[in-house]
Amino acid sequence: MRAALAGVLAGDGTTGHGLLRHELREHLLTHEHDPAVLDALLHAAARCQGEARRNLVLRTGRLLVRTPDGATRFDRGLVELARHLPDFAGQLTDWLADAPGDWAALVGPSARRTIEGLAGARVPA
Repeated sequence: MRAALAGVLAGDGTTGHGLLRHELREHLLTHEHDPAVLDALLHAAARCQGEARRNLVLRTGRLLVRTPDGATRFDRGLVELARHLPDFAGQLTDWLADAPGDWAALVGPSARRTIEGLAGARVPA
């Protein structure tokens, strides 16, 4: 149930519900440690738009890598999303290039190579 809720909380929703959704999402990001819930949040975050997308993917990654098997889950999730969302691989490679220090400890070398291949780009390590 928490995983389903995490998927709903990732988006901004309508104006009237945006503030409540934001507050609940912040609570989730502060207190959640279950990799399945964080994985659901990652997949929903990748479908957000603009800067919210990057911020939520990054924050979710930082939480996931702290959990058992979370780094592997994060890498797999990013690769899966890069394969299935048309613009995600390219946008992710831009994020990796623009702020390598933010992402270096989160994205493993194999996932990075796969994402680069999907995007047709090379990201400096």
